[in-house]
Amino acid sequence: MAGTVTFIYDRQGPIQVVTATCTADSSDGSYPATAIPVGISGLIRALATNPGATAPQANYDITLPDGDAIDILQGVGANRHTSNSERASVIYSGTAVHPEVSKSDTLTLTLTGNNVNSAISVVKIYVEGTIDPT
Repeated sequence: MAGTVTFIYDRQGPIQVVTATCTADSSDGSYPATAIPVGISGLIRALATNPGATAPQANYDITLPDGDAIDILQGVGANRHTSNSERASVIYSGTAVHPEVSKSDTLTLTLTGNNVNSAISVVKIYVEGTIDPT
């Protein structure tokens, strides 16, 4: 069965949360690169990951490239743990400035480096701003 990515959206105070439940392909362990189907405007504050009961391979990677192929996560999605939940702030290298995105940006959630069939990873992206179901 082909891999899937499903999204839900939630608000936690001033922070919007995009939660993606990612299930790898049942025959080759790959995840489909999937565009986030809403407009996001604001600052990307943090990334959290939680491996599922069938955990992905150790050190799998998550990127969130925009339409110019720039990883909005600034590399914090690299080398995710196979069994522990992790959370990391997303800031530009050496600064306290968070990446800003516009509703018109196309953001594609991409998970790579996994070969565990049907592995599950829950990815949360924390946004200070708005999420618009365009």
